[in-house]
Order: sequence, then C-alpha cells, then structure tokens
Amino acid sequence: MLMTLLSAHADLENITTLLKERRYPEAAAQLKNLAKSSANIETQSRCYNQLGEIYYNYTQQYSEALKVYENILKLKSSGLSMAEIYLAYIKIGDVYSRMGEYGNAIDNFNALVDIAPENHFVKQMGLQKIRDIRTSLKDLGMQREIIHTYKGTPLEGDAQFQIAELYRSHAQLNQPESAIEAYQDLLNKQPKHKLAAEAQWRIAHLRHTMLHQSTLAIQAYKKVVDEFPTSNFAAEALFHIANLHRADEKYQQALTVYDTITNNYPNFWNTHAVFYWSGICHENMKNYSEAQKAFLIFLNAYLPTLDPVYLGQIAMYDKGIAEVTQLVRSKIDRLAQLIPKQQFEKLEKAVKHENYVKALTIARDLIVSAPDTHVAKRAVTQIHSIEHHAAIQKLDAEIKNGKLNLAEKARTQLEIATIYERKLLDYSKAIDAYKKMVQEQPKSPYSAEAYYRIGIISSDILEKPNTALQNFNAVIKHYPNTLQAMMATFQVGEIYRRLHRYSEAVRAYQTTIGYP
Repeated sequence: MLMTLLSAHADLENITTLLKERRYPEAAAQLKNLAKSSANIETQSRCYNQLGEIYYNYTQQYSEALKVYENILKLKSSGLSMAEIYLAYIKIGDVYSRMGEYGNAIDNFNALVDIAPENHFVKQMGLQKIRDIRTSLKDLGMQREIIHTYKGTPLEGDAQFQIAELYRSHAQLNQPESAIEAYQDLLNKQPKHKLAAEAQWRIAHLRHTMLHQSTLAIQAYKKVVDEFPTSNFAAEALFHIANLHRADEKYQQALTVYDTITNNYPNFWNTHAVFYWSGICHENMKNYSEAQKAFLIFLNAYLPTLDPVYLGQIAMYDKGIAEVTQLVRSKIDRLAQLIPKQQFEKLEKAVKHENYVKALTIARDLIVSAPDTHVAKRAVTQIHSIEHHAAIQKLDAEIKNGKLNLAEKARTQLEIATIYERKLLDYSKAIDAYKKMVQEQPKSPYSAEAYYRIGIISSDILEKPNTALQNFNAVIKHYPNTLQAMMATFQVGEIYRRLHRYSEAVRAYQTTIGYP
C-alpha cells in the first residue's frame, strides 16, 4: 500500500512538472492513466480535479471537463468526502456556464442546494450562483435592447461594453470567449469610443489570466500600447507583457519591457514592482550589479511609503513591510558579496580575450566599488598593464579606421611599438611592431627610429650583437642624415668594444665624431 502511494505521489510530481512546462496533452494522458490505475479514491479525485483544471482553464475543452467532474460525483458511493462532492457540483456549474448552458448550470446548482445541509455555506453559495445567473441574463437582455434602440450612438458602445463585462465576470455569465467577441465588436464598430482602450485591455487580460493563451495575450497587450499609448492601460499592458516573459524565463525580453515602462511611464502606479522584478530578472541572469541597483531603488525609494496592499504585486501577499525589507536587504547583502568576485571574473575574461578597453573600465569600477576586497587589490596590480594594452588598442583602432595620413600612421605605429618596449617590457612584441612599421613604410623617417630601437633591444636586452649590428647598419645605410644614424654608429662602436674588436670600435667612434 505504501509503495503504491509513493508511486502515485511520484507520478503527480511528474505531472506538476509537465503542467509548468505547459505540456497539457501529456499531463492529461498521465492523469487519466493514474486515475484508472489507482484504487485510492482520494488519488482518483485529485487526478480528476487536475484533469478538469486542464480542460477548463488551459485547453478550453469544456465537454471533457464536464465528464471529468461528473466522474468525481460517481465517487460519492465509494466514500469520497462531501466537501469534494460539493466542490465538484460547483465546478460542473461553472463548466455549464462556460458552455452557455445556463439552464443546466441552474439545475446543477439547485441539486447542490438540495443535498447541502441547511446551515452549510455551500447552500448559500449555490443560491447566490443561481441569483447571479438569472440577474445577469436579465441584464443581458436589457443591454441588447439598448443596442437595438440606440444603434450607431455612443450608448450602443456603452451597452456593448456592459455585455462584454457580463460575459467576462466569473460571478455572472462566465464566458471569456464571448466577452472577447463582445469587446472586439465594440472596437470594430466604435474604435474611438471612450471605453475602447479598456476593451482592448480586457481582451488581453482575459487571454492572459482566464484562458492562459500567453502568445495571444502578448499580442493583445501590444495592441493596447500601440493603439492607446497615452491611456492608463498602456503601462499596465507593458507590465503584464514583461511578467509573461519573466514567467517563461525570458529575462532579457522582460527587462527590455520593464525599462520601457520606467522610461515612458515614469509615474506608473506599479513602478515599485517594476524595479523589484527587474532586480529578479537581473539576478537570474547573474547581472549582480544591475540587480543590486534595482533592489536598492525598490528598498529606498518605494518600500518605505508603500501601502502593504501593494505587496501582492511582488508576490508577497502574506508578508508585511518589515519582513519584505529584511528579505530585500538580505538579497542586497548577498549580491554585494557576489559582485566583486563576478567583476573580477569579467576582468579576467576581458583580458583573456584581449579586450583591454573593457577590462580597464571593469578594473577601475572594481577598485572604486570594493576597494578592500582581495580581488580589487589584485586588480590594482594589473591596472597599469591593462592601461598600456588599452592604449595600444586605441592607437590600433585609429590606424584601422583609415583616416590617418601616412606620416601619422607611421608615428602611431612607432608609438605602439614604444609602449610594448618601454611600458610593458614585452620586447618580442615591440620588435614585431617596429618591424611591421619598417615593412609598411620603409621610407618614413620614423623607420630610422624603428631600426635603431630594434638594435638597442637586441644589443642591451637580448644580447644578440649580430642582430643589433644588422639593424644599426641598416639605419646608417638607409637613413644616413638622421640623428639615429649618428647614434647607431656610436652603438656599433660600443658593440665592437664589448667584443674586443678595438680597431673596428675606434673607426666607429671616429665616424661618430664626424657627424655634425
């Protein structure tokens, strides 16, 4: 028995997962199989109830929902609790209303009234349901008469809207599809009617909350924004679009819409929720700095004066201001610990991909925002190297944009090589940069300096006298009337002196003296 219950529990958990993923046909099939295979009436009832919810709320298969709820009534003889039976009667009545079969709905609620004890609340509920249906049907007839009498006038639009409202309300006629048709009829006939914006909003909201048609809901909400951008419903529509994206874990799309609200509707009544949910989206995307900013705005600008009734907009219906304050502060504190580490990881990634301009911005921000952390101290040790690499990238970008003349390009190439040599002490890259400049502009006067610097690096740093001599002699040969030629001649003498080739050194020194 225990193993059977555990298996049923596992199946129900799997079904819950399918429902979250909106895989309704698969969930329905599994619920049917579980209801048939289980001997436990509570499990059967639970399966039927979930199956009914799928058919009623999510796939709008009302005849199937009716069959499922009627199966629950059949469990009465097997000992199912009366509370479950009463609930099944209520749901059957709702299904009949959705189907437009109000006579059957009234008969069903009368059956509920007959079996319920005199002092039980469901008896009063059944009676109220019957009164609501009859009153709404009467009102529906009156509104249709107004339409007939005042055709083509604003009163026709008002009546059409009221008909849609009667269909929309669960407590009245409970037909969202018919409500959508009625709202749309108003929009088609009187698109400039004073209630047009609300009618479009109602269509979107019904598809969203009652029919669970997310894609159609988003399309309908967008119509509110596009066609009625200055109405009170535009920001509300955007807010629901963002929430639908967030529910689907499309966090970047949600953030784009939340940002649109804050930019275009700065006095939106629900701005506190916009910042809170923006923080949640950033947090899920691991944009910890942005998440912290959003939560800080929510905490300091909105929460202190927020009426607790509006905490429902951030899914905290059951909490008070003090508790929410503590929860948000905990989030901010946790983010404060994560941000420096994440920033340093971004810094390392930028350096690894040789995006030094970005790395420099990250390093400076890290040093300012979290100066006492060990990662900030590590950033300090790297920042000068990053600065020099960033400078090289900037200079290289100037060369690549093609706007420099030949002389400016050569000077810029020389500057890049000089940074590698004198700032970064990266002699290999310095030589490569000097050689590149010489190859591209051999006649430039800056090439004399390039040859000379290669010679100096080869002689003094790399201790390669033959390579040094080749480059110094290249300066002397190709650029004889330059200061670099005189200095190169002197360096040739120095190399020969160190090699104990004194006669050659003397000749080089004498030639140096001969320069003006």
